[in-house]
Amino acid sequence: MFFSSADAELAQRYKDIFGLFLNYSNNIERVTFWGVNDGDSWLNGWPVKGRTNYPLLFDRNNKAKSAVDALLQLGGDAK
Repeated sequence: MFFSSADAELAQRYKDIFGLFLNYSNNIERVTFWGVNDGDSWLNGWPVKGRTNYPLLFDRNNKAKSAVDALLQLGGDAK
């Protein structure tokens, strides 16, 4: 289960990381995600067998997490 506190932490983490990417955008050509939703994450079951991870922008039902809104806001602020 993905808790709302973890959702807020993930959104802030994405915002921090992508803010850094924006600061160095003249040196970064692209950012690649390893999966689209949490159900596709390579982190499920690794490094701890049976553990579930929630690292991506969309949940297992392809519903956008708060991190999507944070990144859209960050992108809008950068213009």
